Amino acid sequence: MVVLIRCNDILSDPRAMKYVRYLQEKGIEHKFIGWDRDGKNIDLPNSVMWKERAEYNVGGFKAVKNRIGWMWFVYKQLCALKRKDAILHGCDIDSAFPAAFYKATHNNGNKLIFDVFDWLSAALYNQKWYVLTAFKLMEKYTTKRADRVILCEPERIEQIPFEIPSSKISVLPNIPFFDCSDFLTKDQEKQFNNNKITFSYVGGFSTDRCLFEIVSLAEKGIINLSIAGFGNAKLEERLLKDNGLYPNIRYYGRVKYEDGLNISYNSDIVYAMYQKVNPNNVYAAPNKYYEAMFLAKPIFSTKGTIVEKKVLQNNMGYVSDEKEEDILAVISRIDIDDALEKGENANKVWRETFCDYTRRYLEGEYLELKKLM
Repeated sequence: MVVLIRCNDILSDPRAMKYVRYLQEKGIEHKFIGWDRDGKNIDLPNSVMWKERAEYNVGGFKAVKNRIGWMWFVYKQLCALKRKDAILHGCDIDSAFPAAFYKATHNNGNKLIFDVFDWLSAALYNQKWYVLTAFKLMEKYTTKRADRVILCEPERIEQIPFEIPSSKISVLPNIPFFDCSDFLTKDQEKQFNNNKITFSYVGGFSTDRCLFEIVSLAEKGIINLSIAGFGNAKLEERLLKDNGLYPNIRYYGRVKYEDGLNISYNSDIVYAMYQKVNPNNVYAAPNKYYEAMFLAKPIFSTKGTIVEKKVLQNNMGYVSDEKEEDILAVISRIDIDDALEKGENANKVWRETFCDYTRRYLEGEYLELKKLM
């Protein structure tokens, strides 16, 4: 039995959904533990959801209280499970740590996978020392207790400040998990009636994604922008207003994953900027990097990151510094024919390297994890 644990609704998480679809497809016994932050009454078979309402990207005492409440909920659910043959698959530290604690306190033969979506302590650079110290201790404890550690990119091992046996590490990048692309369609309603380049962004509205900069350029009519997502009330409110005020912006709100891919498919360039003020972003392994390959679109990302190296090495996109004027300077030099060529280069890498990577991983290394039991 596999118990997949993620501190969101799971359905909106592309990486978590790879495992969900695979477990369902193969008929492997499973249970999902998630967090229904929005009170949507999630319809996901074999799942149990914590019902505490909570916004995203909220700090302070309330965030700490919610995080502790979530981890206690996970621990209680595992105690109630009473299984001795389970693989506990914790996605990120706030899901893997309570599973590690449960494993240590019950000693019942369960095995633990620590799936490092983000090395969380690296993102807490602006928090109090005691908060940072607590998460560093949790990460070290969980890593030591884990039977397997899954990283998004091999470069992410550089973030981990202690040694991990190579036999415990495997790598699964944030690659779309599709057997075909038949669901992608050119949609006239998603097109703009002008000759400007269309950028697309689909994902979380984190404050470190240079989103206000690209929105500002679209408001000025320099580019078209198709954008979908949630997680920042200020930006959501601005985009809702922009939908009526600015003809160069289309805001789709929260969308299903396949619908989000179609939004990007109907654009010219996939936007994926990551501000380096967050150390995690230097090692960012974004879904959008692989989605751009899948969609045959160039990617627009940040200088000084591992994505920059991959983009330049394969001539499959554009990189910029983080200020609006820097982004504008790069955009002003983009030629649509060059963008098409870079998109073709991206898709070539997809076909040659990544199109079946996820399935091979799941049917190989991930399935082999059952032998841990």
